[in-house]
Amino acid sequence: MESLVVECLRCGSHRQVEHAPLRKVNPECARCGYVGWASVEDLTERDRRALRARPLERRRLRLA
Repeated sequence: MESLVVECLRCGSHRQVEHAPLRKVNPECARCGYVGWASVEDLTERDRRALRARPLERRRLRLA
C-alpha cells in the first residue's frame, strides 16, 4: 500500500500514513495534539506561514 507524508497544520511535524480512504489512525498530532493535517506536497511555504500566523480559533483552510 502506498504511504503519504502529512504535516500538522499547527506545529509542522510530519508523519507517514497509509494512503487508504478508510484508514484508522490516531488523528491527533503526537507533538501538539492538534487534528489538522495536510499533505506535505500540497502546502507551500506561503501556506505554512499564513496558517501559523493565524490564531487556531480563526483558522479555516479554503481550498480552491
